[in-house]
Amino acid sequence: MGRFEGKVKRKTFVAREDLLDRLSKVAEAKGYSLYALVNEIFEIALKIDDLGLDLRRIVEERSVLERAKRAGFILGLENLFYGMADIAFSRARNKAIETWYEAGVWFAKCYTTSLYSNPLEALKRDLESFIWNANFTMDWDDETLTVKVMSPRFTEAYTFLLSAFFEGAFYALNYRVVEREVFKGNIQLTARREGHVKE
Repeated sequence: MGRFEGKVKRKTFVAREDLLDRLSKVAEAKGYSLYALVNEIFEIALKIDDLGLDLRRIVEERSVLERAKRAGFILGLENLFYGMADIAFSRARNKAIETWYEAGVWFAKCYTTSLYSNPLEALKRDLESFIWNANFTMDWDDETLTVKVMSPRFTEAYTFLLSAFFEGAFYALNYRVVEREVFKGNIQLTARREGHVKE
């Protein structure tokens, strides 16, 4: 960090006190001076601007990857993923559906911990980030939860398997699917909170 400490012109700038206090602690933890850390941040911000990129978007996209990694996702080729789903669905349909349902249960259970004050809001945020190449909406009120997913890229098998995943996730959050419309490239599910389901 010494490259910032030479004889260069300095200019005072104004920043929020709470942010400077936090940044000072970060600098101390990393063994930097506040001056050196601030200048490095400025250099990075300027490089990003030179590339025509948006700093906030870079941070948001990186956080999506980190959340996906923690949730157990891996990156893979889309057409390979759909192809494997087709093979599993054609050779062992019930087992494939069961496996995706159980994966949905496991996935949603992560959001029922004390880390999330609003599990549905956190789940929606991450699904919006993780589901690529599709239109995704998720809404709820005190009793009902609905999800809609549409993509012309989905195969029929993948559509049904992803629907099973959602049903498992809803079950883990105490919702039971009462209406479903599922066909190639289209998923529309309506679920009701346990206790509000009419038998």
